[in-house]
Amino acid sequence: MEALAGQLEAGWRALEQAQWDAARRRFEVVLAAGESASAREGLGQTLWFLGEIADGIGSKACAFELYARAGQCDDAARTAVWVSHQHLLAGRVSAARGWLARAERVLEDVPECEGHGWAAVERARHAPDPADRAAHALRAVAIGRRLRAGDLEIFALSVVGRARVEGGHIEDGLLLLEEALAGAVGGRVRNVHTLAEAYCNLIIASTSTGDWARATEWCEQVDAFARAHRTAPLFGTCRGVHADVLLATGHWPEAEQALETSLATHARFVPQMAGPSVASLAELRVSQGRLPDAEALLAGREEDPTALRVLALLRMAQGRPASSASLLERALRHRSSGVLGTARLLAALVDARVGLADLDGAEQAARALAGLGTDSGVRLVTALSDLAAARLARASGNAEDAAERARLALTSFRALAMPLEAAEARVELARALAGTAATTDLAVDEAEAALAVFRGLGASRSAGAVEVLLRDLAARRTGGEPHLPGQLTPREQQVLELVALGYSNARIATELVITEKTAGHHVSHILAKLGAHNRTEAAAALRGRR
Repeated sequence: MEALAGQLEAGWRALEQAQWDAARRRFEVVLAAGESASAREGLGQTLWFLGEIADGIGSKACAFELYARAGQCDDAARTAVWVSHQHLLAGRVSAARGWLARAERVLEDVPECEGHGWAAVERARHAPDPADRAAHALRAVAIGRRLRAGDLEIFALSVVGRARVEGGHIEDGLLLLEEALAGAVGGRVRNVHTLAEAYCNLIIASTSTGDWARATEWCEQVDAFARAHRTAPLFGTCRGVHADVLLATGHWPEAEQALETSLATHARFVPQMAGPSVASLAELRVSQGRLPDAEALLAGREEDPTALRVLALLRMAQGRPASSASLLERALRHRSSGVLGTARLLAALVDARVGLADLDGAEQAARALAGLGTDSGVRLVTALSDLAAARLARASGNAEDAAERARLALTSFRALAMPLEAAEARVELARALAGTAATTDLAVDEAEAALAVFRGLGASRSAGAVEVLLRDLAARRTGGEPHLPGQLTPREQQVLELVALGYSNARIATELVITEKTAGHHVSHILAKLGAHNRTEAAAALRGRR
């Protein structure tokens, strides 16, 4: 027995030191001699870090039963919470709720212990509202401090910080996250999983607020941590988050590589967690003009909240603003996107409503976006609001206001080191300035600057739209007709005439006696030939030709 106790102790020591293979061997030696709740728990954690997720969950579930039978309610609750969260991460919400209920049930009539704190942490992570998440996690922090349970306190503090950020209390939340991580790396914790959680929460929170400098700093540290400790699931997730930072800051080749690495890791170990990386890669494909590739990536993900915005962007690129608006409104009803996620949804909804010539709907979305920017104080949200307002003002015929809001957006996006969005703001500014002869030269300068960025990034769709704009500006300078690029077929010309009249794809299909899908294909081809982002720009190109 003493030998087995020594093996068990050595297994936990190896686990704390991230020596996964050694920990596995020790725990398996103990289990070969008979059942042990502690060895089952330790083996489950070890298998998770090795990427053997299903077996890890199974081992932890077995540990729960053994702890519960032995009356070790504290340990049983902690283990059930871990199993609950694995199901939650994989999208198995019902199973996650069931395991959380088991954790809470086993703690009934038990004096306060760490298990109550871990159950509160998981209750926080199940809560859809950031304020509720923070409240549950704060209860866990208090329990951790009373019981001097370092892992519980640090873990819960990290959850509080992320909830505060998602609730719009940005600086307060980020400071709590930094405090948690400082405590984790400073020796306050024994479980490497706590350190990993603190790392990930800080990175995700930084990314969600557009704090790219802070996110990059921590991404590099987490990447090194994941490589050094061979934490396969963590590596896949963190590479995906890092890719979002690289995309935002204009490092597209590096982002593509990071996303492919993330997807390969998820495919091998935790395919259920691949959703955000799939959506990011699909968004990159839309920006690159590779619409069939984006469609293939998003196939079957119509009900995945992480994919709805990108699917909406794809539908806009295909000339289907009504479908885009429907997807965006569905995503907004989920209420789980955080401040920046909600802002991106609203900004895209403004574009979709403008594309439908529904200026009242666009105005409503723009007001909501402006309010979010004011309430959150996040500069990126304000920049998105200014750009959306510029597009709405131009669609409403107010070129002066459009130019002013585009300038504000450009200033913010440049300060945030976001080249794609800065170039998009330049395009809006160019379009606003193009209305009068006195500012045509300025419009050309802005459009050419944007075109250089789009070409450098590989944003072919945006580059094509700017090339159309520059041809039109050149024609105005010389007094000639604006150029309508791309030879439209007679059928496409018919479809474009109906688009200019504000017809939906369904109405076009009825008018021309074709299927709605065929009408959508025609509109998509027309937008590509014209280099137009949406139906409004295509209609404007037709009017310019006349």
